[in-house]
Amino acid sequence: MVERKYVDVNVFVYWLGGHPTLGRRSKDWIKRVEGGIDGEFITSSLTLYETLAILAGLTGQSLKQQSFVRSVVGTITSLPGLKIIPLEVQDLTLALTYMHDYKLDYEDSLHLATALRVGARKIISNDSDFDRTPLERVF
Repeated sequence: MVERKYVDVNVFVYWLGGHPTLGRRSKDWIKRVEGGIDGEFITSSLTLYETLAILAGLTGQSLKQQSFVRSVVGTITSLPGLKIIPLEVQDLTLALTYMHDYKLDYEDSLHLATALRVGARKIISNDSDFDRTPLERVF
């Protein structure tokens, strides 16, 4: 059985945004995703939206610009080895519990709920807030 790893938003933002210090490490993780076994690397559809919103803010682009949206969405969705899963109603409600239990904001709690639902044991993220959760954070 494959060990599932959840890929957090910041990996995509650092990679696509060319972050001066964390971009290389993110690119290395993306290479692992590309060579991953089916079901090994997972993220949420929420990740795509958050990546778009953050990159738009960083670059001055707009979510009204179809070419920008198409480029970002296309780049992420075309990664072999990455499975993108939708949020489910149970994620929305469990996230409220996780906010309290792990002292997370709602956004991180949604990612945690999704990761746990699919059986992820690790989260690829530089967000140390995930150190308070049952997931092992790697980056």
